[in-house]
Amino acid sequence: MKMDSQLIGIIGKHILIANLIAADLEVAEPIRDHGVDLIVYRDGKKECEKGSRFEACPIQLKTSTDEAFEVYRKYECFPQLRIVYVWNVRNPKDAEFYCLTYLEAISVLKAMKGAQFSILEEKGHWVTTKPSKALKKILKKDFQVKVPKDWPNKFGMTKSSMTVSETEAS
Repeated sequence: MKMDSQLIGIIGKHILIANLIAADLEVAEPIRDHGVDLIVYRDGKKECEKGSRFEACPIQLKTSTDEAFEVYRKYECFPQLRIVYVWNVRNPKDAEFYCLTYLEAISVLKAMKGAQFSILEEKGHWVTTKPSKALKKILKKDFQVKVPKDWPNKFGMTKSSMTVSETEAS
């Protein structure tokens, strides 16, 4: 079945949401898209201990039926934003996840020295739909999320970060 880009995005988003929920995270979808596709959060309810707090992280989602790596300069203004790439969405069981901040994505571009990337009409948009072995090696080594339990760490939401100190609480 040939999939249009909207369908690819819908499938990828729901594969990611299922993974995040399996990681015991909550997910919200903004009504308007200003560069944030999803918001992943922990509300501290499950811990229900004195001092637990709400934590959230914005996500910009990039999905592909195969493999694609894309970075837009416009994401530079969202320091907490995670760019999450979902590859191989054609078959959900084969999906691969990569999670990077904007600065990490730029460092990957620099490591690749811009090779293999097209810069589209507007400057500040780098994309490749055929990632090299070198690029895939960097992504797999440093940024791949292999199992749901790895997601909280990618967003800086470990159990210990959920606790507010007595100073913060007062």
